[in-house]
Amino acid sequence: MSGFGRGQINYNFRKAVRLFFYGAMAVFGVAALTSILNMMLLISALVVYVNTDVRYIDGGDIMEALTLTENGYVLSEEMAQEFEKEDQWAMLLDEDGRVIWSIRKPEELKEEYSRSEIARMSKWYLQGYPVRMRVWDDRIMVVGMQKDVMWKYTMEFSLPWMEFFKRTILVFFFINFVWIVVLAFAFARRFTKNRERARIEWIAGISHDIRTPLSMVMGYADTLEQDEGLPEETRQQAAVIRHQSVVMKDLISDLNLTSQLEYSMQALRKEKVRPAEIIRGVAVSFLNDSIPELLEIDVEIDEKGEQTVVRADRQLLVRVFRNLINNSVKHGGQTEVVKIKISLRQEKRKCYIRFQDNGMGYSEEVLRRLQGRKKENAAENIRGLEIVRKIILAHGGKIWFGNCKEGGSYCVMKLRLALGSVWNSDMF
Repeated sequence: MSGFGRGQINYNFRKAVRLFFYGAMAVFGVAALTSILNMMLLISALVVYVNTDVRYIDGGDIMEALTLTENGYVLSEEMAQEFEKEDQWAMLLDEDGRVIWSIRKPEELKEEYSRSEIARMSKWYLQGYPVRMRVWDDRIMVVGMQKDVMWKYTMEFSLPWMEFFKRTILVFFFINFVWIVVLAFAFARRFTKNRERARIEWIAGISHDIRTPLSMVMGYADTLEQDEGLPEETRQQAAVIRHQSVVMKDLISDLNLTSQLEYSMQALRKEKVRPAEIIRGVAVSFLNDSIPELLEIDVEIDEKGEQTVVRADRQLLVRVFRNLINNSVKHGGQTEVVKIKISLRQEKRKCYIRFQDNGMGYSEEVLRRLQGRKKENAAENIRGLEIVRKIILAHGGKIWFGNCKEGGSYCVMKLRLALGSVWNSDMF
């Protein structure tokens, strides 16, 4: 993979990793909670079933407890007590459907039944009483419960429907799994967004609280610095206080901007802007404020490049080039004049901007950090370059950092052109 390929950074990668981590944890949590709830529901259903289950007295046990005498059938005392305990009844029918023995049989039931009536009661109920039957040769034992005690129903399904049901149940479980995952990731996304917003608001609140006393320190320091009645040493100390206060103010501003860009909380005020105009304006500003013998900025933009238009936040784009030039001036390590070259070209609806200096180049540690492969803070001060990277990525662009073979460092930025802008396919 080329250096440019390795340097491509997906701005949302770390955010997606965090979302995936929280989402995976949420999926595990929701699945575990669902399993626990289902298990509790199943156990509760089993407990209720065991506590409320009503069993028929077995017909075979009744037949064993019956004794045929000259006066008819006689039931044992133990089985009679069980009928009382279970609140059930029974009757024995002969081959003609006549009742030849019964115990606790409801008075509304008949003493003789036709074959069709016996066939109907064999499936469900006898006049509303749930019954169960057992046949012995030419006799039928009918065991019944009281009304509204047992629900009975014969269920039948066609084989095609059962095949459909087997397929559907798999789809049902799959849909449930997807639903759990989607729900978990939705909760995770909301959690991470709330967490990120809380962090941004906390940083913004702290920054706001610091600005007021810092402004007072800067004001008093400036007053002392300008007071000619004070000793020169005291005025120099006041100048140092004022300068460090300005540095602290910039740090606070960078902290706010970095956090907002990292968590996509910065509202970009996009408009159609010409990068060439911004580059020239920033370059002229630096050249006017510096000693000519110490800084050279060479801007190479052809006629068509001058008309290149992108949709971007003008102030943030200005910040990009100011930070790049500042980094080259402060941290380039040049022993002679600082030479900076800025080029702009168009290719396939994209705007490419190359920034290059003649400094010592980036260390491996800084490149790893700028390419997003190092999470911990780098030793060098690259706060300004990180802001450059996040601004470009927040605009949907790409950015690469590297070192030139002949010495110095470079930064290549790619931005999408605005609709209707001029473009060509010429290379540098």
